[in-house]
Amino acid sequence: MSVSETRAPVVRGANWIDGLRGIASFIVVTGHLCTSFVPHLHAPAASPTDAPLLFQLPFLRLCVGGRMAVAFFFLITGYVNALGPLSKSYAGDIDSAFHSVAQSALARSGRLLLPSACALLLSWLLANVGAYQMTQHVDSTWIRQGYRGPSGSVVEAVVSLVKAQVGLWTGAWEENYDGTQWTLSLFLKGSMVVYIVLFATVLVAPRARRMVLVVMWVYGWLSHNALMMMNITAGMFLADIAASSGKIPPRVHGFMAVLPPILMAVGMFICGYPQDAPGNAPWSAVMERIMTAITPEGTDLRRHWDSLGATMILVGIFTCEPARRVLTSSVCNYMGRVSFAVYLLHNQLIKTLLTWMVYLPSAMKPQVDEMGNPKDLARGPPLQMGCAIATFFYMLYRLAGLWNRWVDPMCVRVVGAVIRRMKGEGEKSLLG
Repeated sequence: MSVSETRAPVVRGANWIDGLRGIASFIVVTGHLCTSFVPHLHAPAASPTDAPLLFQLPFLRLCVGGRMAVAFFFLITGYVNALGPLSKSYAGDIDSAFHSVAQSALARSGRLLLPSACALLLSWLLANVGAYQMTQHVDSTWIRQGYRGPSGSVVEAVVSLVKAQVGLWTGAWEENYDGTQWTLSLFLKGSMVVYIVLFATVLVAPRARRMVLVVMWVYGWLSHNALMMMNITAGMFLADIAASSGKIPPRVHGFMAVLPPILMAVGMFICGYPQDAPGNAPWSAVMERIMTAITPEGTDLRRHWDSLGATMILVGIFTCEPARRVLTSSVCNYMGRVSFAVYLLHNQLIKTLLTWMVYLPSAMKPQVDEMGNPKDLARGPPLQMGCAIATFFYMLYRLAGLWNRWVDPMCVRVVGAVIRRMKGEGEKSLLG
């Protein structure tokens, strides 16, 4: 009997990957806050002749690294969705591997679709009761662009909701209640890529499967699809290594032990590639020239750099036990458990609670210009901003915890009941 026939299936084990997911969701939120209030941080300097601000420097500028965090989500999706079926395949339990792929394709997709629909419904309700009204008058361009007012009638509101729910997955953004949800359809497509590749390769030799993943990664590089394809396949590749080794992740010894910190440091530097005006600093101008030379014309250079950097960071963490230990801390694990809820709810809270706290004093004393036109509402002083942002984060994670306690379990029960009905396992209530 071969080793592959006797090896026990690998399970995910310690929740370091969940801790990483929690850190990524936190960076998404900080990125949107910085875009709202200090958008100049997206450039490495105000001009080629100006010195950079502190948080425009490499590493520190990761506070605006929202796209990097999205790349992590795709890496994690590829890793987590592939690990279970591949570990069963390496253990010689092919039937269970196929069953795992089929079960995940139904269950995980439903657990993405239904909570997302609930979050969009919440945003629609807030818009139609006027909760976003103040956002159309603020001095923050990013917040102001997210304004949606009440519909003219009940019928119009319902039609708008239906269009928004459909557009969320088709890319039709005419009825947009939450611009930060643009990634959700890509997450669904990425999950389908994982399941299709696993279904096609679970019976082939590991070397052949890894070659397929490498080819798909190159295809992502060349096809302007770096954000999804490159990261999904890189995550699957790491899952294959973990499943084949019998450990999650394999240990690194000797001289190789110095490589993980180097990989993480280089990855964080790369992820600092600026969203705006890369030519304003020498280091980012060099990165721009390098990536322009090795990518197809019209490529979004940020996505390639973010994908490369995020992959390097994940590989570094994957092979560094101290880094994984940090990610298994209670704080990181809690952030990981509520990460999807944080992602779904943070924009609604920015456009309501945070906007009210930051701009209410100005709204109580509206100003007009020389022509008598109302001026944009001005944000409060630094102390008020700091207190508002601290309160915002506290409320966001409290609400995310409540979402996980009440809304998420309901969605899981509904999805489970629908799957049982689809599989013909008897008639059961959708809610329990």
